[in-house]
Amino acid sequence: MGIRIGAAKGSADPGKKIVTKGGKTVKEAYADGVQWIPVEFIRGMRIAWNWDDLLQDATTAEENLNLAMAGLVLSNNVELSAEKGEAVLRQLGFDEIRSAYYLLSTETRNEIGNPGRTFGHRVLEKDGQAFHVFCAVFKGTTTLPDAITDINSVKDGFYTGGRNCADFLKEYIDSFEGAGRDNTILFITGHSLGASTANVVGRLSREFAREEAIFVYTFASPNYETEGEWNNGKSYGNFHYFTNNDDIVPDVPLRIPPAWFSKIGLEHLFNYGAMETNQKKRFIRAYTYFRNMSFEEDRDLLGLKLRRTETLGYKALKNHLCHTYMSFILSELSDSEIDRYLVS
Repeated sequence: MGIRIGAAKGSADPGKKIVTKGGKTVKEAYADGVQWIPVEFIRGMRIAWNWDDLLQDATTAEENLNLAMAGLVLSNNVELSAEKGEAVLRQLGFDEIRSAYYLLSTETRNEIGNPGRTFGHRVLEKDGQAFHVFCAVFKGTTTLPDAITDINSVKDGFYTGGRNCADFLKEYIDSFEGAGRDNTILFITGHSLGASTANVVGRLSREFAREEAIFVYTFASPNYETEGEWNNGKSYGNFHYFTNNDDIVPDVPLRIPPAWFSKIGLEHLFNYGAMETNQKKRFIRAYTYFRNMSFEEDRDLLGLKLRRTETLGYKALKNHLCHTYMSFILSELSDSEIDRYLVS
C-alpha cells in the first residue's frame, strides 16, 4: 500500500497499564515523554495514538498512517452514533462540536442529499502561528434516508450531498473569529456514503481553504462525478482513498459515459489474495482483535474461512466494514509496531 508512519513517536510497551492523568485516560509516559491515548474503535476494542502529534505534521506528511487510522476510527464511530463520534473528537482536542442529520424522516425530499455529519474545531500552534484546524466526518449508510441518498446520488455522482455539506462546513468555519483561508487546516474523512461525500466536500473546500491545507482520507468510497470542473489540472495530492479488492462498493456507480464516475487522489488498494504469508498473519491478528476473537484459538478457523474464500470465490470476511480496512492498514506494520496501537 505504501502509506508511511508520519506522526507516531516513541516505542510502546504493551505491558504498560492504563492510568488517568488530568481527567483523561492515557498510557503511562514512555522514556521520551510521549503519552498515547486509547480510543474505542469497535465492540469495546480500542486503538491508541499519540493524538497531540496527529495534526502537528499534517502539512508536511502527505501519506500519514495515523491520519488514515484516525479517519477510520471517526468514520466507524459516527456510523454508530453522533455521540460516539463527538466523544472521539473531544479526545482529539476538538471543541465546539456540531452534528446534524443523523436521524431523518423520508417525508421531505430536501432532507435527502444531506448525509449525517459531525464537525469539530481546535487551534494548533505551528511555527509560532495559530492555525484553525477543522475536522469534518461524514456518516456512511445506516438509515433508509441514507440509502435513498445513495440511490439518488447515482444521477449526479454525490454532488448534491457534497455541495450541501460543503456549504454547511463553510458556514461552520465562518462562525469562528479569526479563521480565514490562510490559517485554516481541514481534515475530512468518511466511509462508504460518507467517503464519497467527503471527497466532493474536499474538492469544493478549495473555494475557502488552501489546496495544501486540505487533507482527505476516505474508505470504501463509491465512484463520484469526476468530469468537468473536477479535472482542472490540480494534483489532489492530499486526497487518499482506500479500497479493498473484495469490496464491491468502490466499483459503483459504474464508470460508463456520459457520467464518467471515478475517483481522484492517491489510491491505496488492499488485496488479501496478493499478500505474503506474514502479512496475512498480521491481518488476521488485527482482524481477530477487532472481532473480539481469540487469535490463538480462532486463527485456524479464520484461516480456513480465508482459504475457502480464495478457492470457492465467496467472501467469508465483512469486506466493506471499517474494521476490515483497519486490519489491512495494520497488516502493513511489523508485529512490534502493531503492539503500539492495539490496547487491551
